Amino acid sequence: MKLKIEKSQNLTSKSSLAITISGFLAKILAAIYRVPYQNLVGDRGFYAYQQVYPILAIISALSLTAFPNVIASIYQKSKKTDLYLLFKFQVLSSLILASLLLLANQTLARIIGSIELAPSIILTAFVLLTVPFMSFYRGLAQAHGDMIPTAVSQVLEQSVRVIIIILAAFAYYLFDWNVYFTANVAASGNLLASLAILAYFVWKSPTSLLFLFKKHKTSFKNLGQIGWAATVFIFFTVYLLIFQFLDALFVKQSLQSSGLTSIQAEITKGIYDRGQPLLQFGLIFSSAFFTTYLPKLSKSYHQKDANYEEDSQTFFDFITYLNLTLTAGFILILPAMNMVLFEDKKGSVALEVYLLMILLASLIQYCHQKFFIENHQKRSFIILMCGLILKLLLTPIMTFHFGIIGASLSGVIPLFIILLLYIKVSRVRIRSLKNIRYFLALSLMLIVVAISQGYLPQEERLDSLLNIFISTGLGLLVFILSSIKLKAFSQNLWSYLPFKKEK
Repeated sequence: MKLKIEKSQNLTSKSSLAITISGFLAKILAAIYRVPYQNLVGDRGFYAYQQVYPILAIISALSLTAFPNVIASIYQKSKKTDLYLLFKFQVLSSLILASLLLLANQTLARIIGSIELAPSIILTAFVLLTVPFMSFYRGLAQAHGDMIPTAVSQVLEQSVRVIIIILAAFAYYLFDWNVYFTANVAASGNLLASLAILAYFVWKSPTSLLFLFKKHKTSFKNLGQIGWAATVFIFFTVYLLIFQFLDALFVKQSLQSSGLTSIQAEITKGIYDRGQPLLQFGLIFSSAFFTTYLPKLSKSYHQKDANYEEDSQTFFDFITYLNLTLTAGFILILPAMNMVLFEDKKGSVALEVYLLMILLASLIQYCHQKFFIENHQKRSFIILMCGLILKLLLTPIMTFHFGIIGASLSGVIPLFIILLLYIKVSRVRIRSLKNIRYFLALSLMLIVVAISQGYLPQEERLDSLLNIFISTGLGLLVFILSSIKLKAFSQNLWSYLPFKKEK
């Protein structure tokens, strides 16, 4: 019995490490592949792919994270009837949605910008059909405490996608392809990746899905039993992707309505889309800390630990300091970063505004997870819906009046309102705003970065890269030394860093 427990603990430990590493690698791949793609196909070509990307990304997130977590939770509660019901619902929903996409592919392509994107919509329909099977393979493995299949499949899926996308970009460059044809070929990477993952699961998974196809007495009337928790979890998983989808629907059209030609609007939207990989890259750091510390907070809450509230508040303080520092520094080096990654400094002001979402999204993720731990899912859902409605209303209006700066603000303002609502209805306090020593250290860092940016050349890509390395290195050094000298942070906060003793 003891050997069995030790084996289970060893599997859990390996699984946790595997999913952390794979998640980090997948996020890096997701953030960086769009840089060479934009470099090869230009801003208009980048726009074409980014119009269909949110739909593909939502489907990928559902099969990778959202549904597998729900499936694992249902299995662990020994609710097999709910499993059969969820599988039945997923298969039927996928068939209906895929059929709608196939029938209305040209209409939807027109809505997102061009009828030439219709092949991407057709490809998306077929990707959708794989979701029930991929999510159940992953979810059942997670239910047994084995995250390794999810980890391997995550990296494999992202790798196949990235290879196809980069090959499509090279083909555009070498063979003078149309930007929309290139985007359609790039989108095929999602279907090929999904098929590769299914083949991997069929070959390697010890769990068969055949039992789900047997006749079981289930009724869709019982679907509500799966609960609010699952619904809100799935909704939050794809939340920022829905924001991107709304951008795909409204930004180009609003730019055209404001006086730009179709091609000018597409190029401008492509410049605006540069913000998405930058945002993903900025969120990687806080995601790593959430993966490590949120399970500990959840355990503390459910064990009724007396220190839960203080530990929760301290972690919020840490996330605030981390992301405020990261966002401020990132905004300051953005023009140079724009040059290094995208070959010019177009749209730098709009992208600087866009980067405010790093701070806001990280704090919202913390608040949402805290609500989730404390079983306040309905409140969380209402707050998120308020933000989504505001984004829907603001995007066309602000883009029409203020261009892509307005488009950036149409994302920042709803997230800011969401954060205020979360803080108002929770017990979280923004103690960091009162920490004068921290703001002094931050100011010193920003002054050093700004001065070094001013003196170092950044007209060429190599110059800008050297500029970034030197200015960020100096800024980070000044921030750390001044924080220590000023005693800006307690030892409790320092202990969250990986090179300090584990909390």
